[in-house]
Amino acid sequence: MKKLLTSILTICLFSVVMAQGDYEAFRFSQIEYQGSARYLGAGGAFSATGGEFSAINTNPASIGLFKRHEVSFTPMSLSFSNNTSRYFGKSSYTQNAKYTLPECGLVISSPIANSNWNYWQFGFGYNRIKDYNNTMRANATATSSIINTILPQANGTAYRSLTGDAALAWSTWLIDTVAGSDNQYYSPFSDASLSHEALVKITGGMDEMSFTFGGNYSDKFYVGAAIGIPILKYKESITYSETATDDSTLAYGVKSFLTNSIQENSGAGINLKLGVIYQPVNFLRLGVAFQTPTYFWKIRDSYSRNMISYYTNGNNSSTWSYDNSYRFSLTTPLKFNVSAAFLIQKRAFISAEYDFINYSMARLYSDDYDFDTENQNIEEKFGTCHTIKVGAEVNLSSNFMLRAGYNFKSSPYQNFNSHYNATAHYGSVGFGVRTRFIFFDLAYVMKFSKDSYWIYPDENAGFGNLTSDSALYPGAISTKGLSHRIVATIGCKF
Repeated sequence: MKKLLTSILTICLFSVVMAQGDYEAFRFSQIEYQGSARYLGAGGAFSATGGEFSAINTNPASIGLFKRHEVSFTPMSLSFSNNTSRYFGKSSYTQNAKYTLPECGLVISSPIANSNWNYWQFGFGYNRIKDYNNTMRANATATSSIINTILPQANGTAYRSLTGDAALAWSTWLIDTVAGSDNQYYSPFSDASLSHEALVKITGGMDEMSFTFGGNYSDKFYVGAAIGIPILKYKESITYSETATDDSTLAYGVKSFLTNSIQENSGAGINLKLGVIYQPVNFLRLGVAFQTPTYFWKIRDSYSRNMISYYTNGNNSSTWSYDNSYRFSLTTPLKFNVSAAFLIQKRAFISAEYDFINYSMARLYSDDYDFDTENQNIEEKFGTCHTIKVGAEVNLSSNFMLRAGYNFKSSPYQNFNSHYNATAHYGSVGFGVRTRFIFFDLAYVMKFSKDSYWIYPDENAGFGNLTSDSALYPGAISTKGLSHRIVATIGCKF
């Protein structure tokens, strides 16, 4: 009934695991601009206000407001976050601290003689558009196992042909064939009382280089176009274990098992941004911007996983592993932005903007795999996401400014519930000191967010139908995060 372990080695070495899937398409389509301290202090609501380098990412026409050359650099973005992860009704807590360099840029602005086009501008810069760094923990006791999601993968396949996690579970004695069958399986972990523990560490980010061209027509129309080259670097490490609370309930003397998995992605893409700002009267500016889908060519996906089983006698264990490397392409959804800014005698402004993005439009491609199932899942799982930004700045003197802002980001999931929420709120304040040539800005940003995370994606989970206690879905963790960030920017005009 049990097998020769050596027959599995070749299968494990050549197993194909599609680590890239619908959630990866969603993850790499998300944008969360970091930006300068001035940009963040006023809630990032600069798309119609213009004249701020970080706003070029949301509306490239912002560059049309520059009438002098400018260099800006944000040498510090220091953040502290607290995460609460809820898993089988039990909460776990983690704290994270991270330091990033989110922005630097150069704008060249030159007047045009004898023309209604008053100025032309060129800008080059770097912005972090998504930060992935995060740590999560989860632990609980439940009568459910991750093996329950592996058994359907194994059933119907002869043990000599098992691949991926099913092969790992077979070779580490976590599943076995039912008596008299060579392709139907059971596991002693399926109905046992188990202690679950998980640690998730995510590092990396998405940085974008931009090349922007703009113009100023009679101080009424401001136009801009930008080519963006996002560069992706992502790494996710998961350590997950299950231990029987009563050893006597398990067969073969197996008392616990541990899995370690590492996923790494890297790649680059390209997009085009177009924008216009119109100032019909001195106190009002209106903006519209559009970003084409970003095309990522040949994202490298590297995935490795091992599984270790431990026995009640404490003297031995079984370890098996596989790894896989693959390349795929991704097209992210287009993005649309509308904005308005009210100017108060050149001493203050109040601005607002709205972003629209439909994540169901993301698509995965490959030369040797059709991704039909994954792309269908994207359409069914994800939908439109709406972001509203409001911000204000007031000049208390010719050199000193105060700022404040608020953002709300709606959930991108079609089936909105306690697990699939992913809403976020941002509040910010800041100040700036500016002379004719030098400026310094400081901002504080607080973010409160909800999201969900899968330790182990179960394609049969019935997306959007999770119960609150995750009893049938051991991979589902609901998270709440609270972060505090301090950002400082320095620069000069000349």
